Amino acid sequence: MRMTSEPPVEYVAFVSRHLEPLRRDAVRVVGAEADADHLYGDVLTDVAARWSWLELQRTRLGHEGAADDFLGRVFARRSERWFLGEDGAGDDDHEIQVTAWHPDEPPPARRVYVSNAVRLAPMLVPRRRSTVFVAGPVCEAAIAWWHAYETVRRRRLAYLGFAAIALLMALASVSAPPPA
Repeated sequence: MRMTSEPPVEYVAFVSRHLEPLRRDAVRVVGAEADADHLYGDVLTDVAARWSWLELQRTRLGHEGAADDFLGRVFARRSERWFLGEDGAGDDDHEIQVTAWHPDEPPPARRVYVSNAVRLAPMLVPRRRSTVFVAGPVCEAAIAWWHAYETVRRRRLAYLGFAAIALLMALASVSAPPPA
């Protein structure tokens, strides 16, 4: 099944249903509300990348909670990665930098992270105005869907390139003259 560039209504409804609990859980795992959008955005992107399979399970195979189950598994996996770090080594192996300042000096400015949905919200306009969806879940769903769309597109291009190289190598070995 091909992935469209715009999220289906079912996915937007799924995101609007699960966004607030997902945000709360992400804040609990990450520890700071400003950094939580990195975690839950990745989780929503993973769900969007598998959405066609999850919908097939729901409609054809009768597993109504397929997307909810997958969301839980992905959140647990991503939370563990966030807690342990990308290499799985944990924080024990890393150096900690400590910066001290004098009480008379102002503290250094802290970098503020802003959700991708907040930055892209003025550029996204839903096709139909609906009272069912709030702008936040629609924007978050559109951003996660776009990230998943780009990931799937890049993955397909890589598979196609690999297949083309393998085909060229097979043709070269067949057409090469036998050694004398």
